[in-house]
Amino acid sequence: MNKLLDINHLPIDVEKFGFVEREKDNIGNTIKNRCGRDFLYYTLNYFYPTEFSPSNLHPIEIEKKKVFGIPMPASLVWTNLSFIRVPKLFIDKGLSLRINNIQISSFFNFTQAMIFSKHDSFEKSLEKIKDEIDLGNVVGIDIAIKLNGLADHVMFVYGYDSDNLYVFDTHKAHDIEYEKVTPQSDNRFIMKLPLSFIRDKWKMRWNRVWVIQKV
Repeated sequence: MNKLLDINHLPIDVEKFGFVEREKDNIGNTIKNRCGRDFLYYTLNYFYPTEFSPSNLHPIEIEKKKVFGIPMPASLVWTNLSFIRVPKLFIDKGLSLRINNIQISSFFNFTQAMIFSKHDSFEKSLEKIKDEIDLGNVVGIDIAIKLNGLADHVMFVYGYDSDNLYVFDTHKAHDIEYEKVTPQSDNRFIMKLPLSFIRDKWKMRWNRVWVIQKV
């Protein structure tokens, strides 16, 4: 945790934040393709820690109660139906959501941003991320991993230094070159994500910056 002492970060006490670990199936395999759900949970925990927390509305409960949308198997998460209720939920909670500079006010906007939006350059995107963190807003870094970006992974950005972003995840995802800064036995997946890795992946088509703030 000493690696977190000298970084710029959101006003979060990592000893009290509502960290969760990705659930596993009945044979012990990590459930796939829930990064968007987990990111949105962390966002809501940041703004509304009493309502959305490990002891109350955590990711499994959110999915069970269809808070974000219609639960989809991992192979169909690309339909975005898992998030069909997110735009209205965020508006009702007094939160503004933008994805790649597109203001999200409906499921149509959400789908448009997820499928058709174009990301800014790496340098401009990084400056945007840093500015929003400095303002205390939530940022999601959505990185294209493979298949020219069709496979991606979104993470909650906690902070940054000159060479890395520091992100919250719910497990250690394959194909992401980041380092866990908490002990391996700790279920808080606070990860150091090198800017060099993001820069390389930013060459692909589907990268996104999510920004959420109170209005």
